[in-house]
Amino acid sequence: MRHVLGIDLGSTRTTAAVCRWGRGPWGNPEVVPLQAGAPWVDSVLHVSPEGALLVGQAALQRAATEPERIARGFLNRVGDPVPFVLGDTTYPAETLTAGLIGWIADSVAEAEGTAAERIVVTHPPGWSAYRRGLLHDALDQAELPGVLALPSPITAAESHLARHGVEVGATLAVCRIGGEHLETAVLRRGPYGFELLTHSEPAEHEAGAHLDDLLVQHVLERSGGDSADPAAMARLRAACAAAKERLSMLPEVIVTEGVHVTRAEFEALARPVLTAAVAQLERMASTVPAEKLAAVVLVGGTARIPLAGRLATTMLSSLSCPIVVDDDPGTALCRGAALAAQPRTEAARPAEPVGTATGTLVTGSQELPAVYDDGEVDDIGPPPERPPVEITPLEPPKRRFSLARKAASTTDRDEGR
Repeated sequence: MRHVLGIDLGSTRTTAAVCRWGRGPWGNPEVVPLQAGAPWVDSVLHVSPEGALLVGQAALQRAATEPERIARGFLNRVGDPVPFVLGDTTYPAETLTAGLIGWIADSVAEAEGTAAERIVVTHPPGWSAYRRGLLHDALDQAELPGVLALPSPITAAESHLARHGVEVGATLAVCRIGGEHLETAVLRRGPYGFELLTHSEPAEHEAGAHLDDLLVQHVLERSGGDSADPAAMARLRAACAAAKERLSMLPEVIVTEGVHVTRAEFEALARPVLTAAVAQLERMASTVPAEKLAAVVLVGGTARIPLAGRLATTMLSSLSCPIVVDDDPGTALCRGAALAAQPRTEAARPAEPVGTATGTLVTGSQELPAVYDDGEVDDIGPPPERPPVEITPLEPPKRRFSLARKAASTTDRDEGR
């Protein structure tokens, strides 16, 4: 079935969603399971000497035996002239980012039985044209041309628009509380999409990873664990990250043997971090005239913590506009990216036959004007005979992604310096 793909590139986790076309309007975005049924995959890569990729948990399983081939945090280093060194090969951060995008595109294509017609990926709002250009060049080399990159606040706004509606000319204040970074932005809805007016990305890691650190320290103080054992600390950190997520739904969880943490204890740790995040959102939203602000929207995995919504409701009560925490804040951006990938002309005219899309990433209508008959009919004779058409049945796409060719070219470039 025809589909478009939206990918949210996160520092810690990456999510994806598809919208499908079935002889009617494009369907609502559906989140794609990427890792053992989970609606996300860890943003971690393992690259073999031959350039083969392992992603997420499969990559993490190699971390103990081949740590020199594990790459993390590459999205934030796109544009950094210092490459990653994995084994004996160097990889620019944008090549690794394209590798993750290619792996997801291939995984979704295999599940759907055909490649996505259009792909939209998110990027931090502060990226320059230079960084976006590097990513596009890497995607071209990865045989993924035409991928559209959008600032993450725009995809968050698209997700909110689909569920709640926003009038043309109105503005949204968006706060993404992610795994490692906090992003706040103000956007205005125009006739053809959202315009990013202003944004802020503090350098401090006041987000989910910082809460993990606080919870790890809290558990160590309670248990008297050994912080000098790297393997034990890695297990504890993973347990604390899982406990943080469970505490969004449960009043108490067991983190490690003999150590219970209640939601009240966790919220006491998280309150200063989340208060700082909401305060930044308040400062940005207060610059918008009250009559123009349609809503304040919270997205990102850390926004799942109930305390985040309560703080936003209390601290932003003077704004007299809805305070909206997305129903599934961790996947809001990939769903918005999938919505942005829909061909707008087809979305507006759902009766259009299947197969008329051009396959180009154009967000506005670029239709040609209609040609009307002037009443005169020219006799141009019968049409010429057409040659027979041989139709080859489609096959599910094969996994094509490998960094071997990119690695060779990068190594040659380094040797030529």
